[in-house]
Amino acid sequence: MMAKTPQVLKGRSCYGHLGGTLGGRLFERLVELGWFEQEKSTVYLLTERGKQGLRN
Repeated sequence: MMAKTPQVLKGRSCYGHLGGTLGGRLFERLVELGWFEQEKSTVYLLTERGKQGLRN
């Protein structure tokens, strides 16, 4: 059985923030964890859980 090669995700800087596949997947995961919640179609807010996570 062959070892699985880790997938390399592309990240890039876009207007001062992390973009690309890496940035998108990271943000999706933070939403899944409840660190951000959607307020409007393109507006997300940092939750209390997110604030605690970023402090640690």
